Amino acid sequence: MDPHARAESVWYRVAGLPRRKEIAIDIIEAEIRSAQHDALLEAAKLVLSAEPIEAALRAKAERTIKSE
Repeated sequence: MDPHARAESVWYRVAGLPRRKEIAIDIIEAEIRSAQHDALLEAAKLVLSAEPIEAALRAKAERTIKSE
């Protein structure tokens, strides 16, 4: 899921919870953990690939920044 769609999804899940702040915080924390998990999986794939890691990370970062 691209970053914008992920943020929009989280917004729709927590927007109706202003009086239930703890639940909204739990949802946001879970999304952060999920994003960290995805990033670590991607890093593991890069480490195991034959592609130079620095170049791959730089290219991925540039694609991510430009897509926003």
